[in-house]
Amino acid sequence: MRLSEVIGRRRRDPARLDVPPVGRRSWWLEEALRADPGEPCPAAAGELAADVCIVGGGFAGLWTAYELHERRPDLGLVVVEADIVGAGASGANGGFFSPSWTQLAGLCAALGEEGGVAYAAALAAAVDELDGWIARHAARVDAWHEGILYARAGEWQPGPGAETFRLLEAHGYADRLRAVDAAGARAIADSPRFVGGVVTPDLTVLQPAKLARELRRVLLERGVRIHEGTPMLRVEGGSRPRVVTPDGVVTAGAVVLTQGAWAARQRHFRRAFAVCTDFMVVTEPIPDLERRLGWGSHMGVADLREMLFYLRRTADDRIAIGGGAMGIVPGGRIRGRVLTAPRLARAAARGLAWLFPQLEGVRFDAAWSGPMDITGTALPFFESAPGGRVHAGLGFSGHGLTGTRVGGRILASLVLGVDDEWSRLPVVGPPLVQVPPEPLRWPLVQTTAWAHEAGDRARERGRRPDPVSRGVLALYGRYAARNSATGRD
Repeated sequence: MRLSEVIGRRRRDPARLDVPPVGRRSWWLEEALRADPGEPCPAAAGELAADVCIVGGGFAGLWTAYELHERRPDLGLVVVEADIVGAGASGANGGFFSPSWTQLAGLCAALGEEGGVAYAAALAAAVDELDGWIARHAARVDAWHEGILYARAGEWQPGPGAETFRLLEAHGYADRLRAVDAAGARAIADSPRFVGGVVTPDLTVLQPAKLARELRRVLLERGVRIHEGTPMLRVEGGSRPRVVTPDGVVTAGAVVLTQGAWAARQRHFRRAFAVCTDFMVVTEPIPDLERRLGWGSHMGVADLREMLFYLRRTADDRIAIGGGAMGIVPGGRIRGRVLTAPRLARAAARGLAWLFPQLEGVRFDAAWSGPMDITGTALPFFESAPGGRVHAGLGFSGHGLTGTRVGGRILASLVLGVDDEWSRLPVVGPPLVQVPPEPLRWPLVQTTAWAHEAGDRARERGRRPDPVSRGVLALYGRYAARNSATGRD
């Protein structure tokens, strides 16, 4: 599909705009598997024993296994994954290994000032640390540590507020966000929409599925046992908890639950987060990309609307873009059309046409989606069951690349019973906000997402959002205020 079709059909009949079929696997994962399918990891069968059993082969589980092996190479570690490593959100996201400096004021509101700054600093340090990890393991992940432009694509898009800059200044991080005017933004990527923005150097773009597969390789080389095609049916507590799978049982000293959105099937987590879907598309290679857009670097780009667009260059000079809309999964049941809805893929495709009309004639080659576990505060949580034998790290809310690196250290400390800088981070504990129960959750959260999307479209056209959209957002704001905690200090 060409960009001209995006623009033309939007005017005539936006509901019928075609995009490439939404694939079961992400374009990232298909590329990674072509490059290196890796050695087989057969499903678990029979009675298995481990010191630690990690449920979920995405980034949270892989980084937890990696960190545990770093600290205690003698531990027997087993990872069970329902599909293959990289098949979930870990292989389907935008590949932004990012900090949270632009959200610092919100972090401090939720976690207290010291806690919010500590968590943001831990995320930013993980971005720097990734360079060393890639070099140490000769990891082929197509990574560029060049930062990101958060662009204001219109006067109606706000940048970070004064409180964010005050906090950065007060805590010695004033150089981590730099404001740019329209010329400065367009010098990075020449969108006629850009009127300014902010830049941070603390971001790496990479090929996310390749990172997941390289983590898999490193863990296998270290003797960690990974069993793909092994969904958890249930976990049974006790002094040595048991993970029951279709063809076997893993008995372990400790169990770590890191299934992401799929944890919604468990009763304990049903009000911990909403399950949402985000969609991405990728263009064909654009050999003259730098000439057409002035985008000569591998800096990431995102705009600052409510349902933001995020985009980046790939190793072969395509553009991958996501955002603009979001789907909500009723009851957290991840199956069927919730992962293949073409309307949501069209929203991402339209975003590229809107931001860069000079890409007229460029075709899209693939579309895909990823399920996300989004908490009421968009913060992850890490909790342990009574007795300290079962632990969970969930709710990465679409910010999982960096959050799971920090989360792996948190979970390792919880498993080992260590009181340290990781176990004391203020995201340790149950979710700060419970999401609404079903059957209220789906209509409330979906209507809120639609209201944000409608508001963005209205502002694009120079209009005020309609009264219904404003009313929905006000209602959700009151719900969140009534159900939020005051913060963790």
